[in-house]
Amino acid sequence: MTRNYILIIYLLLFQLTNAQSQQYLSKSIDALPTEKIFVHNSNDFLLTGENLYYSIYCLDNLNQLSPYSKIAYIELINNDNQSVLKQSINLIDGSGYGDIFINTDIVTGTYKLAVYTQWMLNKGIVFSKNIFIVNPFSKKLKNSSVENQITANSDTFVNGQNKKGKSFQNNQFIYSKREKVKLNLSEEFSLPDGLYSISVRKKNNFNIPKGNKSLSSVKKEANIYLPELRGSLIQGKVSTNSSSLSVSDIKMSLSSKNLDLPVSAVTNEHGEFFFNIPNLDTKNVSIQIHDDHKDEFEIIVHSKKSIDTNFSYFPQLYLNDSLTKTIKEKNLYSQIENAFFSVKRDSLLSQPDNNLLLDKISKTYLLDDFKRFKTVKETFVEVISGAGFSKTKGKYKLSITNPETYEILKFLSSLVIVDGYLLDNHEDLLNFDARKIKSVSIITDKYFYGNALYQGIAVVETFKKDFSSSLTNRKNIKVTPVQPEKVYFFQDSESLKNQRIPDFRTQLYWDPNIDTSEKEITFFTSDVNGEFEIDLVGYTEQGKFVSLKRTFLVH
Repeated sequence: MTRNYILIIYLLLFQLTNAQSQQYLSKSIDALPTEKIFVHNSNDFLLTGENLYYSIYCLDNLNQLSPYSKIAYIELINNDNQSVLKQSINLIDGSGYGDIFINTDIVTGTYKLAVYTQWMLNKGIVFSKNIFIVNPFSKKLKNSSVENQITANSDTFVNGQNKKGKSFQNNQFIYSKREKVKLNLSEEFSLPDGLYSISVRKKNNFNIPKGNKSLSSVKKEANIYLPELRGSLIQGKVSTNSSSLSVSDIKMSLSSKNLDLPVSAVTNEHGEFFFNIPNLDTKNVSIQIHDDHKDEFEIIVHSKKSIDTNFSYFPQLYLNDSLTKTIKEKNLYSQIENAFFSVKRDSLLSQPDNNLLLDKISKTYLLDDFKRFKTVKETFVEVISGAGFSKTKGKYKLSITNPETYEILKFLSSLVIVDGYLLDNHEDLLNFDARKIKSVSIITDKYFYGNALYQGIAVVETFKKDFSSSLTNRKNIKVTPVQPEKVYFFQDSESLKNQRIPDFRTQLYWDPNIDTSEKEITFFTSDVNGEFEIDLVGYTEQGKFVSLKRTFLVH
């Protein structure tokens, strides 16, 4: 059924041509599965200099994790309904995670965390919740005792007993500083199979207004938002003022310094193009047209603007003695933790390289291993085997030969890629300073790229990856890269190297994707005392929402 729905969505993409088709598509979308989002975040009250961790659950209309959208967006909206921050997150089987560093440019106030997929915007729906941020160096916070203020809480511990009820392993409610805590998932939470995230942090000693999580309405645009089924979607249109030129079947490529092989696209009959980029990890990309008349075409990219919100409820922060004390403590802890950031870094997970192009490389020439020549042409003659420049119709072209298929494929062009950019004019490489080239890789096999067949590929890498500066007729655009997957660092007090490092964490642990097969979670308390809360959230395989909380004391 899921595969059938995806096929229907792809077929509908071809209807994006005129107003009549838009009306038809809008009706068709109403019949397709919808999506909604729930977000579990580590804290609703933060200071600048702290991290907000979050886990995203994207659900379909059956409350199952959605197989459709592969990208979600998260924005921080201020009380003027302006977006101050935007991130893009990979969704794998309906879930994703990331973190936001609250930098000192963000002023004190109440914000909305707005999260959505492009597909959700067709319904004008986003997930939203209140986030309270204090910039300790801001004077915006007010002194007041009026209604709706954030007020102090009393401890929930009385004579060593936890009013919340259930105990941890060995009936232990109270832990010492830097002590190891073990949570048995099956005994403590009785978790059925599903997907869960967990946060362990110091509990706020003040009340934050409840009931702020919701699916909120935003302004619906006239345009149809396409689902991002295969990664980040970049779309646009090619136009021309020439009546003799067609905008149909124009070859295009999208390049960046992080892409080994440019992503290809071909325009439809209306000049529209669509690039799908898995794991988009750069802020800057370039789009090129590969056509003899490329100077007569214009590339128009449909930018992904921030959502048009009209949130009206932003409960105010008011300063009282309890909150002032908390802010001072948290600010001190945060400054100490940030001072030791270099030894408390999160680890980035390496992404699998799905680029089949690299598997086809016949040989790579590191030019510093050979005698250096003044020109690129000499370098190919003296060093590179099976590739060389030849002059045809007054222009030089690079040709790659394969003795086994030469007679059959000798009339095909070869692809030339330099620093991730596709070259139409091979003389751009011929005239480049050969001393700036680091390596040349040769692929002698035939290769399908876009809708054309090529005989071989030359992949050239410069030392500074600055070849793109010599290219013309390209459209440079800013995009929102997806957040990298991480393993979050949380201090291990049993490690000898950590014993002399200050530990003033108020966020003791965060795991956006619990492995329930492990059965046990371990973490360490820090040098901060007080009441801490374990907050576990997620969905069972049957789509049932789970939210469990436990508290313990550190002294």
